[in-house]
Amino acid sequence: MLVGVSLNTQGHPRYLKMAVTPDIQGDTLKTFAETWIVPGTTVSSDAYSSYRALAGADFEHEYQVYNPKETPDHLHWLHTVISNAKAFVGGTFHGLDSKHLQSYLDEFCYRFNRRKFKGEWFSRLIALCVNSNTMTHSELVG
Repeated sequence: MLVGVSLNTQGHPRYLKMAVTPDIQGDTLKTFAETWIVPGTTVSSDAYSSYRALAGADFEHEYQVYNPKETPDHLHWLHTVISNAKAFVGGTFHGLDSKHLQSYLDEFCYRFNRRKFKGEWFSRLIALCVNSNTMTHSELVG
């Protein structure tokens, strides 16, 4: 699974994207970044070698060896949202089938990315319902 968190100028999280992936090789990371991250963005990561593929794909790449005892932790918000996602899935669904994992992560990201839109939730939800295709139970579980 890959997780990306964008930060505002004060270093607080703005937007989140999570994706179930078959691996975390350089090509997979490049595809994720090219799909979800604006070219020219600086990507911060730990020192895992596959992340270095991002430097050659229109992204600036900064990395540090991850040290959990280091203060401040440069991946603090990433670890926080992953922890919150685990609590959301475990507390809400009490486990889930891996077949639907991406949908659960998409829901978590949707809620996270719209957490500041407090007065707009109902109208946005209605708009999504009206513009979505109907899914039958057999399509959902099939």
